[in-house]
Amino acid sequence: MNKIARIVLGVSLTVLTIASSIVGFSHTIIKQETNNTDYKNWMSSVADDTLIEDMNIPGTHDTMALYSIGDLAGKCQSLSLKDQLNIGVRFLDIRLQLNNNELRAVHGIVDQRSTFKEIALTVESFLELNSREFIIMSIKEENGPKGSSKSFEEVLKEHINEHYWYLGNTMPTKIDASIRGKIILLSRYSNSTIGIPANNDWKDNCSFTLDSGIYVQDKYKLTSVNEKKEEIEACFAHDGIKINFLSGYLTNYIPPSYAPSVALEINSWIKNKIKTVAKRGIVLYDFVTTDLMKGWFE
Repeated sequence: MNKIARIVLGVSLTVLTIASSIVGFSHTIIKQETNNTDYKNWMSSVADDTLIEDMNIPGTHDTMALYSIGDLAGKCQSLSLKDQLNIGVRFLDIRLQLNNNELRAVHGIVDQRSTFKEIALTVESFLELNSREFIIMSIKEENGPKGSSKSFEEVLKEHINEHYWYLGNTMPTKIDASIRGKIILLSRYSNSTIGIPANNDWKDNCSFTLDSGIYVQDKYKLTSVNEKKEEIEACFAHDGIKINFLSGYLTNYIPPSYAPSVALEINSWIKNKIKTVAKRGIVLYDFVTTDLMKGWFE
């Protein structure tokens, strides 16, 4: 075998090895495609007048990101929105793009094959059947509009049934009849007139406090998984309402290490860690599963 042939063979084997590891890895982390566990009504046992800042609320980062490029770049969840709600998820991170006067779920450039109209109807239908629950929904404008004559919020309002939505500009302090059966809107888009404003003061790749007083940990560009663990633990130590993102990717790997690799280690670690934290606040998972939720309710 000549030198050029050996080089070509070596490169081919390297590519195959990387591809095989990615495929194998994806199947390791993305393992739950359906859900048979029912935590639909866990808030019904939470007493009225309970302070929101005293609640432990599981959620998902990039809730609708079920599709990606090769199960690597773009995918953050394996359970449908309905299944996530059924296993107890109560904070939804919804990212949308306005495209020809329709709001579509996206993650970066990847279309997530769902519209806001479908998302809203799914959550509203869930609350109709489980009226003592409430949902916090962060709505972010992920990308600029394409071919649209209406504004982001104009189209958003077209699909909001106010019977199911809490659109006040401050976070409620406690559970009462005003939020049972409601979706609390956190507005991460410009020129919002409804919901809790969280766009202009949202910072990138760090921990910070919103003008509303909500503390956010969203460090996602990482040099190591341990760096992320330290950020998560620091957020746990904060008082008040806090949103703790478990998501991230490793910047110093070739090929780049996206959401699945960090989630594989973080989810294994957090499963035991949360048992030691009394006031966890809002914790947002990548690749949430029933097994992870058991630590919250059992």
